This record gives sequence, C-alpha cells and structure tokens, in this order.
Amino acid sequence: MKLNFVIIFLLALSSFIYSQSSSPYTRYGIGDLKYSFSARQQGMGQLGVSLLDKAHISTTNPASWADFNRTRIEFGLTYNGVSISDNNSNYYTAETEIEGFTFGFPVSSDYGIGIAAGLIPYSRISYKAIQDYQSTDTLISDYSITYEGKGGLSKLFIGSSVRVPFGFSFGATLDYYFGNLNYLSTLTFKNEDNYTAEYSLSYRPTGFGTTAGFISSNLNEILKAEFLSDIRLGASINYISKLDTDTILTTTSSILVDTIAQSRTKFEIPLRINLGLSFIIGKNYLVTIDYSSQNFNNFKIAGNNINELRDGFKFSTGFEFIPTQQLGMTFWERVNWRFGLSYEKTPYYFRNTGIDQYSIYSGLTFPLGSDNSIDMALQYSLRGTTENNLLKENFIKLNLGISFGELWFLRYEK
Repeated sequence: MKLNFVIIFLLALSSFIYSQSSSPYTRYGIGDLKYSFSARQQGMGQLGVSLLDKAHISTTNPASWADFNRTRIEFGLTYNGVSISDNNSNYYTAETEIEGFTFGFPVSSDYGIGIAAGLIPYSRISYKAIQDYQSTDTLISDYSITYEGKGGLSKLFIGSSVRVPFGFSFGATLDYYFGNLNYLSTLTFKNEDNYTAEYSLSYRPTGFGTTAGFISSNLNEILKAEFLSDIRLGASINYISKLDTDTILTTTSSILVDTIAQSRTKFEIPLRINLGLSFIIGKNYLVTIDYSSQNFNNFKIAGNNINELRDGFKFSTGFEFIPTQQLGMTFWERVNWRFGLSYEKTPYYFRNTGIDQYSIYSGLTFPLGSDNSIDMALQYSLRGTTENNLLKENFIKLNLGISFGELWFLRYEK
C-alpha cells in the first residue's frame, strides 16, 4: 500500500514541480533559492547544517546520513501565500506546490554508511506583473505589457556518507541539475483594432554538480560542559559546474510565430557555503545556529553579469523541544515542537537598494507509530520595501512533510 502511494506521488510530481509563488523579484537570476526540503528544518530556520538525524533526510549536508537506522521515504507539500504592495496598491495571491521526494537507507550503522537519493527544487522563478502605458502616437491606442515568468532549477541527486575515526562524519553527492526558465512579455492594446504581440525567452540549463560536507563528533566529550549533552560543528559546500543552456527567443503576432534566435550558452552559478553549530541543553532542548552564503556577483549568463544581483547570505537560528520517549506517554506528550528566526540578504538589488528578508518559523512533528511522522512548519517572512518605487512582500508558507521509516535491507545472521 505504501509503495503504491509513493508511485502515485511521483507521477503527480512531474505535473506540479513548477508551481508559481508570484514574486516579481524572481525575474532576475535563477529566482528564489530553496535552502531545505525537510519540513523539520523549515521549522527551525531552514538550514540545520550540523544536525545528525535518524528520522529525517537532510539535503543540506549529506554527512547527516551517517546516523540512518531505518530506510526512509519522505516527500513534502508547500502552500505559498504572498501579499505584494507598492505605494498605491496591494494584492494577495497563493499557490500550492509539491516540494520533492527523497529516499535513504543505512548500509552499515557501525561505519555510518548511508545512501540517499531524491528529486528536489534548487530555485523557483514565478511572477506576473502588468504595467500600463499611455501612447504618444495618435494611430496607436494606450496599451499594457504583462510580464510573466515561471520555472526554475531542480536537482536530482544520489550520495553517501561515512563515519571516520574520532567520530567525524563525511558525505558527498553527485547532483544533476535541469530546468526551464521561461519569460513571457505580452503587449496588449486597449483598442481592439491593434493586435496583441508576445515575446518569449526560454532557458533550458542542464549539468552536474556536487554537495559535500562534514559533521564533527560530540565536542562536549572534550569540553565537559555539565548542562550540555551534545555539541557539533558542521559545514557543507554546493558546487555547480557551468550549465549547458539551450536558449530560444520567440515572437508571436496575429499572423506569425517566429523563432528569432536559437543558441547554446552557459549558466555560471556561484558556490554555496554552509556552516553550522548545534548543541543540546540538558537532554531535550536542541539549539542550532547556521550561516549560508552565495556570491551572486559572480552569476553569469553567456559570460555576462546581471546588475540586479549581489552577494547574498542567510543567518538563522532554531530551537527544538525533543521529548524523552517513555512508555505510557500520550500522543501530545510525544510531539516535537520548534521555533526559528532568520535574516537573509537576498541576491536582489535594485535602484541602489538591497532586498532583505526577515523570517520567523514554527513547527511540529506528530508521531505516526514508532518510525513514521507528519511534520508541519509555518513561516512568515517580510521582504523588500516600498521606497524607491520598489515592492514590499509578506509571505506565509505552510510546509507539510511525511516521513516513512521501514526496516529494509537488513542482513540476518544464519
């Protein structure tokens, strides 16, 4: 039954992978970056670089797979709502998208060898904006231009982890990146005697990359802090090779569809660096502090930089209450709950103004038996400003994740 459900989910994934979230800022670069797939990490600020986790599959740092003790199957669903305002108006839009699918299992618990694979989003482009113009030519009526974009990059990955002497864990993946970045401009005249025209630009990048990282042993065995039971450091890097990109320019009028140009170029996406610290206070209170940076000044299309992009980084901190599992506990006594905060210097930069984002997170894990769970996370974010004729955005995001744990691939002694 569970396998049939997963197959149905994968078929649905191909239809929903490019939902829209309606942020005009995603017109530039590769769009909004996706930092995490797991609803657990979403509830704690999205990163969790230094976390070893038996019950979830982290895509931020493959070294975390060294703690697998069950075969795990996970997928996620996200509701995105955004209120966009300028100096004159405000509107709200919302959509739902499937976040992705991951699968992982332990090969050797003694040596921390775990294997994981999955399909997850790396970035998303989604916007729709309409601008009205007054014509200065008496033969041409007033008109409007609709700017619309959708798509993004996705990542298909497979990788492994290993535990080395002194308790350090290392992991690495082979990543395949692919996607469609579609930009459409539609010219519509108020007078029906003038015909609508469309201009379409599409990029289709493909290529390989890797994510590699480590998580330290429990440093509290050295520090001997009485009120702490676990202290770990973690780091990971995400490298993407130059992506081969098919480019197609098309115009459409009332009488003709014409491909103006078709060529092959390169996308150059900068290296992402993630750093993290985590510690447990007592036995039940987990705290994380994480940092991620990506130098989008170095992002290039066909060797050209984009003026509207800058260096970006994200700083987040999270908190989780982990109840001690005991016999006779009620359902609500077994629930994990989380809280997080983050500040993000996004890659977007317009009119000498950087677009910054402030976020607050919360989350819960509801147990479904001993090894399965439903994870929920809620995020509220404030981004941008109405100064300098820019846009201010208020995001509400609700993440739902389901994690199945099974005892597969076990070897029995004869």
